[in-house]
Amino acid sequence: MIPREHGAYAELLFPMTAVFLGGSPTTSSLLLAIAAIACFIMNEPLLVLFGQRGARMQREQGGRARRALVLSMLVAIGAGISGLWLAPQHAQYAVVLPLLLGVGVMMMAIEGLERSGMGETMAAAALSSVALPLGLASGLGVLASSAVVGIWLVASLLGTSVVRLTVARTRAKTDEEFRRVRAARALVILACIAVIGVGAAAPLTPRGPLWILTAAVPVAFVVAIIAIARPTARSLRSIGWGLVLANVCTLVAVVAALKLVQDFQAVKSTLPFPMF
Repeated sequence: MIPREHGAYAELLFPMTAVFLGGSPTTSSLLLAIAAIACFIMNEPLLVLFGQRGARMQREQGGRARRALVLSMLVAIGAGISGLWLAPQHAQYAVVLPLLLGVGVMMMAIEGLERSGMGETMAAAALSSVALPLGLASGLGVLASSAVVGIWLVASLLGTSVVRLTVARTRAKTDEEFRRVRAARALVILACIAVIGVGAAAPLTPRGPLWILTAAVPVAFVVAIIAIARPTARSLRSIGWGLVLANVCTLVAVVAALKLVQDFQAVKSTLPFPMF
């Protein structure tokens, strides 16, 4: 009774790990993280109970799904309320964003739309947005926490796009389908170029936290290479591991940037003259 979508684990755990390693984890942020993971686990029992995993699964595993749903819901409520009670006020307000997005994801999943383009986009937004309240509860600023959310939202969308592109290219049969694949491929490559350009220009900006945007470059670079190489669906496992490796590089860069920004802000406040 755990989610089957392996990519979703990366979309949730990478931004959570980034804010914990880049910030200073607190009891409230750890409790909120437990609540987020419990909400994530609730997805699979819900799909079973609503028949999205098949009538046989619903009939044979319904009882198990109900028990898993109740247990994960109790953990989410208990840890969530405790975390909110201990969290600073701005982190409490920030919880609203992943909650609303999470409800939208569950509704789309119940309708069987979790694998659609809109469903995967909303899922990526919901999972990456968890970093906002966790970052604020871990002592990061709004700009830095939002940058972490944005990086993994972009990384998730690029990764999902190149996987869908690979599957669509493998399944294409007609000239019209091949034209659509070529157009989508061009858009993915252009998006990667734009992300790489923004990431390369970010260190030149005067706002220190914007340096974190440079961390999105590894994922964009790998996705661009995959799109240019045009692999078949038989290479999906290799593509998946390549994306994981790129996300690890991004994680290292994000944590380094967060630490650099915090050190810079600490030094800046002691200087007798303004840096910017």
